[in-house]
Amino acid sequence: MIRGPRPTRTPCSTIGSSPTPCPPTPDPCGAVLEVIHISDTHFGPDRSHMIRGANSCQRAEALVAGIRALPFVPDFIVHTGDVVNDPDPASFALAAQVLADLPAPVYYAAGNHDEASMMREALAFGPLEPLTVLGGRLCYRIAGAAGEKVEFFVMDGRVPPEEGPHGHLSDSQMSAVLDRISGTKSVAVFVHYPLTPIGSKWIDEHLLVTNGADFQRALAAKAGDRLRGIFSGHLHRAVTLFSGGVLSSCVSSPVCEFTAGPEDTSCQFLAGGAIPFNHLTFTADATMVKAYHLPFPAGS
Repeated sequence: MIRGPRPTRTPCSTIGSSPTPCPPTPDPCGAVLEVIHISDTHFGPDRSHMIRGANSCQRAEALVAGIRALPFVPDFIVHTGDVVNDPDPASFALAAQVLADLPAPVYYAAGNHDEASMMREALAFGPLEPLTVLGGRLCYRIAGAAGEKVEFFVMDGRVPPEEGPHGHLSDSQMSAVLDRISGTKSVAVFVHYPLTPIGSKWIDEHLLVTNGADFQRALAAKAGDRLRGIFSGHLHRAVTLFSGGVLSSCVSSPVCEFTAGPEDTSCQFLAGGAIPFNHLTFTADATMVKAYHLPFPAGS
């Protein structure tokens, strides 16, 4: 269930006729926040469910155990979608049971395998501010203590399954997010689908947000140097991009990875890998992404 709501820059100096580049504008609060980013757990309806030769529940339990073993408690955790493999109540119930052991408030983005109304019903969210309910979208701003320091937004890019595995952001969502950017705090966005190309032919043709580049430009124009990053899943592959002056970071799936060769014309599945998650640190003037890859017993 969803739990309810939890300056003008100084002129740069000059040297001779060449201006000294302006440093990023720091947050007035000097916030430091520790966030864990996970994605694509693909729970099935029971603990025996296998995907590409991997037991998704066992691997999700290993993911939770690894996060609990960290030497710090994160401010919150974001799961960027595909919580389940098929949107049915039993799968969401199992996901809720396993993910309830995570050590901090959890926020969820809707993936192409998810269903927003079931997510609202089954999963416990941290405090949030809904931004739009049009079309049943799961679009909101993270509230609570962390949300007072940085403007974190979660967006819903799902399209009808018959249209394919790509995403699309509605005009109402984009407007709602852009309108809530104050210009006085750092900004970060979480969405299941990457916004811009990663340099892999099949992925770039089939798995991105179709209007992602347009939204990224609008987001960068509104947030300016306070934009701390765009964070996604969906690719079952760890990816770091810097495009148009914007940091984008994808976290992989604990279930399996996708191939991502430059000229790939299809996607191959790589099973049996490590258990991945990312540790994000947001400071007054930086974003830090630390990737974790936890060992898992061979053949599991």
